[in-house]
Amino acid sequence: MSTNNKKQKTRIVLGGLLILIGLLLPLFLVEGLLRVIGPDWLDLRMREIALNDNVYFDTDEGWPIECSELNCYMFAPNSTFQVVTQEYSHAVTIDQYGNRSNRNLETEPSTIVPILGDSFTFGLGVEDNETFVSLIDKWSSIGYMNLGIPGNSVTQHIDIVERRHISLGRPSNYVFVFFVGNDFQNILESHIISSKKDIVDVGEDSDINYYPTITNKFNILSSLNEYVMQDAFLSKLYIVQWVRHKLLMIVNQSNADLMDPIFLVIRKDKHYLTDAKQVLDNELERLNQLASKLQFEYIFVIIPDRHQIDPDLLLTRSQYYGIEEEQIEITLPNNMLAVALETNDVPYVDITPCMADREDVVSLYYLRDNHLTANGHRVAAKCMNNELEEIVR
Repeated sequence: MSTNNKKQKTRIVLGGLLILIGLLLPLFLVEGLLRVIGPDWLDLRMREIALNDNVYFDTDEGWPIECSELNCYMFAPNSTFQVVTQEYSHAVTIDQYGNRSNRNLETEPSTIVPILGDSFTFGLGVEDNETFVSLIDKWSSIGYMNLGIPGNSVTQHIDIVERRHISLGRPSNYVFVFFVGNDFQNILESHIISSKKDIVDVGEDSDINYYPTITNKFNILSSLNEYVMQDAFLSKLYIVQWVRHKLLMIVNQSNADLMDPIFLVIRKDKHYLTDAKQVLDNELERLNQLASKLQFEYIFVIIPDRHQIDPDLLLTRSQYYGIEEEQIEITLPNNMLAVALETNDVPYVDITPCMADREDVVSLYYLRDNHLTANGHRVAAKCMNNELEEIVR
């Protein structure tokens, strides 16, 4: 090989290296700057990723749960299983009736009140004796039964009551727990899905909109996001999450609303909550008919999302989604829910103000999956116990 050829190849290699360095150096500089002086929302995002953050709820595959074609209604009686995530690990004991055990072994009270709810009522993240249902059951002369099932909402709760009322001993009272964080989304999602399957007749006069967020029309973006999240190297890069954020902003400008469900219902500039309220009104009418038929009364307990009681977190997450402060009214879903319940003469307990008054609001919820910690369950139980017992009596 001639000397000129060697020199030419050397120049090509060196040129390629210089180009590569020229491309990578700015990226390294930006990465360093983002790590040192990045926005608060980026720091929060990276802390969540460090806990193996996922968009959707952890899998419940393998849980001993009994389901129909439409929904799951109870756990297998006398079963046990483990719940393990990056933030918590605990055992779950199911009693002889197919409900999560309260672990209170005293003599059974004369009055038993089933409490229906989602993963907050079930107590995802805490031990059997740490759920707010277990605590108020322990403190009260009234017995409370934990019928919470993760992923359920009032739509499924009504079905459960209809299916299990006799086997539960025909209780005269029920408590329905409404988690503001995602229950509006869940009932609207249930309505849209069931309507598409022709289980429910939407009717020509229905003005409920189509929502890409809850009907999962972003499979490519979801797959790409999942790949990045599972890659040990890419998931640690601040610049990757910064770029992801910019793409998210662009997608949301097309009315995708890919964000934490609570931000779908606390915004004054969206129709999402109005549509969810329409579905809720229909469900309350169905519940009233069932209550009249089976001769029971019912109560609602309203549990807040963490963004409603933590101003700092609300500000940080709003900046992440690019939502202006004037677009948000944190009590909007609570007020709308209160109107719906009062219109139907339904008593309710909203523990949002009580929980917001706590100085340690950060300790009430887990960082990653938004569920109540053991301390959060204690505070929730204290906030609802007296008023709930007074209404039940």
